[in-house]
Amino acid sequence: MKRVRKASIPIRWSLCLTFALAISVNGQTAAPEKPSATIQGKEHYALRDGLRLYLWEKYQEGDQESFSRTGKVALLVHGGTRSGRSLFDLQIRDYSWMDFLVQNHYDVWAIDIHGYGHSDKTPDWIDSHSAAADIGAAVEYITKLRGVSKINLLGYSAGTQRAGVYVMEHPDRVAKLILDAGMWKGTAEFREMNKKRIENGGQPLPRTRPTTEADFRDGFIEGQFEEDVVQESVKVGLQTDPQRANVFAEWANLPILDPARITVPTMIVHGEKDFAAKEEDLLAFYAQLNTHDKKYVVLPDGGHMLILEKGHRRLQYEVLSFFDRP
Repeated sequence: MKRVRKASIPIRWSLCLTFALAISVNGQTAAPEKPSATIQGKEHYALRDGLRLYLWEKYQEGDQESFSRTGKVALLVHGGTRSGRSLFDLQIRDYSWMDFLVQNHYDVWAIDIHGYGHSDKTPDWIDSHSAAADIGAAVEYITKLRGVSKINLLGYSAGTQRAGVYVMEHPDRVAKLILDAGMWKGTAEFREMNKKRIENGGQPLPRTRPTTEADFRDGFIEGQFEEDVVQESVKVGLQTDPQRANVFAEWANLPILDPARITVPTMIVHGEKDFAAKEEDLLAFYAQLNTHDKKYVVLPDGGHMLILEKGHRRLQYEVLSFFDRP
């Protein structure tokens, strides 16, 4: 299958390095600082059944030859509202998940599921199984390019269903799985909220609808976010994803995931105040995972958008710690 890759886009950033300070004593001057590292950002397209699927890759210059040896390759799967790059690579202070993992010598990829961002738009209802097929095309593209047999996989929100389905079908292609801010059967409160969304006030539910600022502000917990970060997220989101798929329609059929078919090392993580991810729903799922190599983390005060809240650094380090463990 032919795959197309666009030209690279270099992006510069400064690593937070600790230098030994050379204090000026007896005429000696301070040692010069090391040059800043360079992040490479590249656009790619993988193909699936004629669909062009957008992939955004970032890595630190000089690391690319090591990935086949270290296996430090990660694919991030977005949720139902916003596409991959706009979510995982928001360029404001230290909020970019991709830059954080790159600083720790990962080759990091974000996918736009079909219908989102820069990927092809289709007339179908986007569901977890068709999205998992997109992930499969991305994994084949990435593993061939980087000379690895497996990747680390993270799904956020609706992306947990998409990534989970892929792992159920292709456990041999995933080294570790992280399910962030997801659900299983859903709590009674969540199911009732979703039922009302599907009913759509008695009107037929369309496949897509225009996104609004309120959509991109949804899921943040009052007092737990920085307003300029949310404003930047809204701006980028409206530019990249002016339409959103009504993917919640398939949640009338929860559960989608079968924990008995998830056999790879798995971490479940979510914020304490997440409206969708709740211990009463997910602990039973966790108990039934078909692996003893697993971890469950609840982070205090965080909401569904903890990824872009004040507690994002703690979440980033939990992700890194799990991906890095032997």
